Amino acid sequence: MDKKGQTLGTFLVVFITVLVGVVLFQVIAQNVGSSTNTVSVDMNITAPANGGVYNFTDYGALNSVVIKNATSGTTISSGNYTIANNQVVNGELATTLTVDDAEYAGLLWNVVATGEPIGYIPNSGGRAMAALIVVFFALAVVVVAVEPTLRSGLLSAFNK
Repeated sequence: MDKKGQTLGTFLVVFITVLVGVVLFQVIAQNVGSSTNTVSVDMNITAPANGGVYNFTDYGALNSVVIKNATSGTTISSGNYTIANNQVVNGELATTLTVDDAEYAGLLWNVVATGEPIGYIPNSGGRAMAALIVVFFALAVVVVAVEPTLRSGLLSAFNK
């Protein structure tokens, strides 16, 4: 077989494989990032009526919740509301806030918390595995790029 043709063929296969690998790597890394990182929540909501429920549809769970009256800035104690994480609302995962005191119903509330977005991996082992998938995928792309060079003996030519 023609040595130039074989070299060109190997170069094209490596180039296309690395190009596709880099594109896939970017997508995988972004998805793993959104699945393993919590976000800061700072939003204003209108509190529902007493016994009413407000749904945080973008978050499966809220932690370290602090709620203040957005108008006066006074903190609303946790006995006046109930947060329920990982609730199914209309077939979707959400966090619910139930008002437990008629005094605070209908007021503008400022909610500050640490949120776990929908798709967040709550298990620390799962988050570690997701990160390892990204690392090993990157290593696989590097091996595909370097392997033809190592197989051809090009590096041994530099030792002479």
